[in-house]
Amino acid sequence: MTEKPGITSETKPRTRSDWLRLWLAADTQRAKNVLRPQLPPAPVEAMGCRFIAHPADNFTELKLWETGLPPEHEATRFLCDALRGLDPVIVDVGANAGAFFLPIHLAGGRAARSIVFEPNPKMRKRLEVNIQLNGLGGSVRVFDCAVGDRAGQTALHFPRNGNMGQGRIDVPYPHKRVPEAVKVQVRPLAECLAEVGAQRVDLLKVDVEGLEDRVIVPLLEGEARLWPKMIYFETAHDGVWSYPLMERLADCGYELIEQYDANALYLREG
Repeated sequence: MTEKPGITSETKPRTRSDWLRLWLAADTQRAKNVLRPQLPPAPVEAMGCRFIAHPADNFTELKLWETGLPPEHEATRFLCDALRGLDPVIVDVGANAGAFFLPIHLAGGRAARSIVFEPNPKMRKRLEVNIQLNGLGGSVRVFDCAVGDRAGQTALHFPRNGNMGQGRIDVPYPHKRVPEAVKVQVRPLAECLAEVGAQRVDLLKVDVEGLEDRVIVPLLEGEARLWPKMIYFETAHDGVWSYPLMERLADCGYELIEQYDANALYLREG
């Protein structure tokens, strides 16, 4: 067996703590790039939740593994407090490993309900494991489709760095030698909410790498009872939006209440 640079069969770490010490001791990005693909999955506790983190190929899980916190922990904490004990209906489009919605769901109360979407088969398996680890199998519905402005089939593309958490539909990443795309089904969000009998949405979180408009705008063109009370989404990708998302939010009475780096939280009163 050929060992990776810097690690031999005698020095190979045995525990997460050992791997973490080795990771933190890597003092250059090149050293981390060599080490990262070798990092094994490990159990992690973060924000009151249990996860099996896979740091080798997903930035969100790397941060869980490295720091014990998800990348968007400030927003997660705010929403945990805002929805604590209110038994909310949470919708997470682009749920990844569940690091965002799971703490909010647990804080929300025994009757909290989550409807989540993860079209990447590899990430969906991890997500389902984390849902079960937290005893929430009966209150979380996982859809295996992507969400878009029309039903159909498309390709889920990944960036050159292979980050499993950055898949996006329709629009390929503009680099050569990217990982192979995965064929996925696409459905409008309103159609899926109707399928599960949702009567309201207290929080909609959207993380779809630049196609947030195709998720949110069609929902806001439908029944007002399904307009979310709060919407949290990434605004850094607006260069590829094809719908006037910000204008539609304003027309529907949403106001920006907090900005978290590249993400924004909007609230609709009433």
